[in-house]
Amino acid sequence: MNRLEHLLATASRVAAWSGHQEHVIVDWSSAVPVRRQQLPADGRIRLLRVEGEPSWNLCRAYNFAVARASGDWILKLDADTWPTAAWSGEGCCTQDGLRHILGLQPREGGAPAGPGYAFGSGPQGRKGQFLMSRQLFEAVGGFNEHLIGYGFDDKDLQARLAVHTGQPASELPEAWIGVIPHSDAERAGQGRSSRLDWLEASRGLAAMRASQLSNRLLAAHCPWSGRAPGSVYLERAAGVWQAEAATIPRLATGVAAEIDHARRMTFWGFFLAIPEPCLEVLPYSLFPPERAGRWRVRIWHRIWWYSARPLLELPVWALVLGRQGLLALRGWFGDRLVQDRTPLGS
Repeated sequence: MNRLEHLLATASRVAAWSGHQEHVIVDWSSAVPVRRQQLPADGRIRLLRVEGEPSWNLCRAYNFAVARASGDWILKLDADTWPTAAWSGEGCCTQDGLRHILGLQPREGGAPAGPGYAFGSGPQGRKGQFLMSRQLFEAVGGFNEHLIGYGFDDKDLQARLAVHTGQPASELPEAWIGVIPHSDAERAGQGRSSRLDWLEASRGLAAMRASQLSNRLLAAHCPWSGRAPGSVYLERAAGVWQAEAATIPRLATGVAAEIDHARRMTFWGFFLAIPEPCLEVLPYSLFPPERAGRWRVRIWHRIWWYSARPLLELPVWALVLGRQGLLALRGWFGDRLVQDRTPLGS
């Protein structure tokens, strides 16, 4: 959703990869629809658009994509990732290669040696990418469609897969997945930001913290399984789909209120460094919840961030510097003590 720059950079790299038979790209209600002419001239690409969505929803988007994929093996990639040339080596993309990666080669007695699924490893979002059979993905119900925003979606899926298979995930080597570096603000769906814009970087990190916490709570409140009824989509035109509103999973009123409160407290508390007891008594209108997946930062928030927030952090930095100073002194006195005790002539 609204990540065309990343998609155009990675789609060509996926098109250059010989290890797949089909590349399903889902345009999740981007403000400017992705056009097929913008993508590589690769006959394996299928561009699908879902309309009517106010905000990015990772779990529903990937469940939609897998349901319309035709293959037996699913490689999930974000718009900013691609399989590198390292993946193509040593027959990794053959059936035998897949079975080796996923630990499906039988041991003595015929039982598979591994779990049959693998998640990415390493930094910058690689851990959210995975390879598994379509059958296994569907057996656990795919992603939990109650989860929203960024974070914990992959951990929730891994936990259910581990219970289903009895084994934790295998790892895809870090070198096999390439990633376009980008900010936390983009990752959390808050728009682009410069690495030198510290306020926007702080806002992106706060949005990630709020999303990760709320998704943990949602996974506990609303467990998911292969029997959970997911969203149903109707094809309005060729390649253009829309969810039936009545089928989208909804939260009970009490749960929704608890989640909204947790997200609001976490975001504003982290972003502005205001303790939760203070947020509780300050006017609600000054620190509103997110709207359509976006946290609106007003002028008074910016003034506080640039003025009062650094002052609140001064005692913390004083403690950090004091601790570092004590450690440095301890190391210096330790070295002197060792030198003083060194025998003559040694």
